[in-house]
Amino acid sequence: METIEKKAKIPGWLSLTLLIGEVALMLFLVTISIITMATVGSAQGIIKWFQLNPIWMFVIVVFPLIVLFLFNVYLLIKTLNSQKEKSFDPSGMTQEELLEEARKQAREELMKEMEKNKDSKQ
Repeated sequence: METIEKKAKIPGWLSLTLLIGEVALMLFLVTISIITMATVGSAQGIIKWFQLNPIWMFVIVVFPLIVLFLFNVYLLIKTLNSQKEKSFDPSGMTQEELLEEARKQAREELMKEMEKNKDSKQ
């Protein structure tokens, strides 16, 4: 029995929008963290607040970057595993196509054997 997995597919425009949003968020957070490190002692505004409150700096800037990194690693591994499942053998056929071809050849050989036996009995 074959199990059919139903996957929720998101539209291409939404996927592209999420990707652009993720990249923009990562660039913003990395920029904030670099500015915070580079302007120690001479900063003003939110950057000075981040420098004076390292726990909030971690919670607001560093932790989301870590989460995004781990999420992207998960997506990479998931994509590589799905590519492995869909991998092609040297003849360029998927496993399902190979099974179908093997069944077809077995039927043809069986039909030939049956005809041969029928002819030899007559």
